[in-house]
Amino acid sequence: MKRRIPLALKLGLAFVVLILLSVTLVYILTTQSIMRQFDEYRQESREQSAAEIAGLLAAYREQEGQWVGVAERVLYQHIVVSLGEQSIEGSVAIFQVPLVLFDRNGLVIAATDLQWLNSHEPDEGKRRWATEEDLANGIPIVVNGQREGTLLVREVSDLSGSERAFLSTVTRSALLGGGIAIGVALFLSVLLIAQILSPLGVLTRATERIAQGDLPDRIRIKSRDELGQLGSSFDHMVDSLRRSETLRRTMTADIAHELRTPVTIIQGTLEAILDGIYDPSTETIAPIYEETLHLGSLIDDLRDLALAEAGELRLAKERTDIVELVRQVTETAGSSVEESPKVRVEAEAGIPKVSLDPKRVRQVLANLLSNALIYTPAGGEIRVDIRLADDAVELRVSDTGPGISEEDLPHLFERFYRGDPARGRTGGSGLGLAIVRQWVEAHGGTIRAENRPEGGARFVLQIPVS
Repeated sequence: MKRRIPLALKLGLAFVVLILLSVTLVYILTTQSIMRQFDEYRQESREQSAAEIAGLLAAYREQEGQWVGVAERVLYQHIVVSLGEQSIEGSVAIFQVPLVLFDRNGLVIAATDLQWLNSHEPDEGKRRWATEEDLANGIPIVVNGQREGTLLVREVSDLSGSERAFLSTVTRSALLGGGIAIGVALFLSVLLIAQILSPLGVLTRATERIAQGDLPDRIRIKSRDELGQLGSSFDHMVDSLRRSETLRRTMTADIAHELRTPVTIIQGTLEAILDGIYDPSTETIAPIYEETLHLGSLIDDLRDLALAEAGELRLAKERTDIVELVRQVTETAGSSVEESPKVRVEAEAGIPKVSLDPKRVRQVLANLLSNALIYTPAGGEIRVDIRLADDAVELRVSDTGPGISEEDLPHLFERFYRGDPARGRTGGSGLGLAIVRQWVEAHGGTIRAENRPEGGARFVLQIPVS
């Protein structure tokens, strides 16, 4: 059996890896950007210093008319250091950049760039000359429109102490900021993981109780995100399971009652015949036969409902004139009851033929008309209206009976539902309307019950034309 890895550990590791990768990437990008901008700053500073030095050299050349003494007066500063009675004289470069000054012929006049001097061997006269590359890369020193020399300023490869201190400070700041970001991100990750796992734990415990057959109370997860929606859906599921369990128990009791009644009558009558109380005549056997028919009808209804719930209802569809089918059913239903109310059919012109199972739709209509005949007084009226509604044919079966109570309307198509005695079940299996809904839905249609504003009940069913 594979070892189960807790979800908290998975989420924690995922957040840690993601945080470390993100902070590392930000640190690398930040330091690279700072280094690039620092290099650009150094380059701009070097170019600016070179331009300033070139300007000073041009002014010196214009003022003196020659390059003699330029190193001592422009490039170097004379210093004297006293040590008691002794003193040390020297000079230091004024500009902190390596530079070389050439005259108009390319001869080195002055230089602070020792690396350049060491890399260029002097000629026999102990003089150093500029190469074509040096002159091309240098800054021309122009006086009165004439090029009097060239200033070559080379880039400093080594960082100064202040520059190294600056970059070190930037690096430490970036590391400190990254550490703080990691800490804050880990803290928020722990809060988020707890917020996710807490509702999941509640759902898990509730699910385990359901698996053990114990329906829990509503868990009521107080969250406005997907977890809250999941909790609400779970509560709805529990309510639905509770209703289904109640309905199952009620249905079992009702089925037992419906089966017990005809079985009791059959058993009692047969026992009376066996005991000699009744003679085995037609009059005594006929009630037994009627109860067997009722029992068979109940079994057929239960089978149809079971097939419907399993999605195995089979329809023998054919193109049918639904207006003619309705007229045939109403004529049969109206003639089956003595002193029956008036049954009228009203159909719009141009009702097309519909693809349906005539036998099942006839069963639906017969059931609805049978209910209407039971609850409509002799002087009342039953009306069937046929019309087109979008892409469906709509049938409205209306009566002038007592109507349906508002409490019973939502449950009218449930199996064995017992509602208002005024429209309660007076005979049959008690599954008629449940079967009606299943057959209508098997045709892709819908059915609903409502009360007419002027009184009486109305059943509205729609069957798609195509």
